[in-house]
Amino acid sequence: MPWRIYLLIDPSTKPTNHPLGTIFYVGLRSELPEPVDLREAAEPESIPEEETAARMRLARLNQEGVRVLVEVVPEQNWVNAETASLARTVGALCATLHPSPLNERLKSIRWPGSLAQTVETARLVPLPEGGAILRTHKGPTPVAELPLGDPEALFTEAVAVVDGHSAPRAIGNRLREGGPLPLVLMAEGRTGRGVLPGGFVLGVWMVESVVPVNEERTQWRVTRYDDPQTEGALRRRFLHQLVDPTDFNGLKLRKA
Repeated sequence: MPWRIYLLIDPSTKPTNHPLGTIFYVGLRSELPEPVDLREAAEPESIPEEETAARMRLARLNQEGVRVLVEVVPEQNWVNAETASLARTVGALCATLHPSPLNERLKSIRWPGSLAQTVETARLVPLPEGGAILRTHKGPTPVAELPLGDPEALFTEAVAVVDGHSAPRAIGNRLREGGPLPLVLMAEGRTGRGVLPGGFVLGVWMVESVVPVNEERTQWRVTRYDDPQTEGALRRRFLHQLVDPTDFNGLKLRKA
């Protein structure tokens, strides 16, 4: 049975985020000594030194004689290679569990655990009359693996470089002539792609330019405008709300 992620479960508590107790740490197979012996995963030394809270919890449980349970997360489609998104998968898993496990290294890439509940209360917010750039997330990276809790990393991954011809050129001309505009990254919302509806806002920034990065003008770099106060106000208004992709104030970039 192929697996890359394992769970440490404290059975001394009532069932909380697991039927057998409380998941207090989500670990990676790649961080265990080879050959992998799951009995060693229940030893504090198996947890990276940076994970001090989980190490202390495991040591305390061992001292108290609690038999910590180790459970692997099986995978259907697995290749023997570490993927760049695996850490984000662990971060997403941590964020969706309540109470959240003690993993410390992944806090910066956790997506909001309450995102599904947030969708239920999202309302439609009109775009600014001065216009806004709309970018739809599609791409191979599932929304749950995007760094939604880190606006800087999200911009770099989903917005900073775009492909296209006419749309980026037209938006670049508009920015050059009219000044900075908000850029809204929204979910595509296709059937079968999860709980997020189309137009659900994943991130919003102020941008000042879209310029080509190659001679063929098929790739373009999006540059942010340094205005933290305006960006903060935009996030309070639009983040995790809905926008209308057909709003006439929207300028379309290609899908991410």
